[in-house]
Amino acid sequence: FLTRAVAKGLIAAGQPGSLINISSQMAHVGGVDRAVYSATKHAVEGFTKSMAIEWGPAAIRVNTICPTFIRTPLTKQTFSKPERVQWITEKIKLGRLGRVEDIMGAVTYLASDASAMVTGTALMVDGGWTAD
Repeated sequence: FLTRAVAKGLIAAGQPGSLINISSQMAHVGGVDRAVYSATKHAVEGFTKSMAIEWGPAAIRVNTICPTFIRTPLTKQTFSKPERVQWITEKIKLGRLGRVEDIMGAVTYLASDASAMVTGTALMVDGGWTAD
């Protein structure tokens, strides 16, 4: 709803824009206890692509950032299980959990003119998880 509202405001103002939705690597792979989460992130990818097609003619770009497991207060429960942390770090080719700071460069890129020809795409920030 927020993405659509911002796009409508940009269109009404005759302004271009870059809208960034946060998805997940789980929109591209499956995982233990992640069926519903993965399904919802697949949905984010689908509406992002549709919005990119719809609003591209108005010079509004729409993309997703797909992070790996990021250490935040929300993920504290997941990271409290040593076997889960081991499974996660084995999947991440860089061998560590993500940090919020790891997403900042992707946001800066997609928000800037450096990505002027990027729309309807998913930018993986997953430490190589989906490289397999």
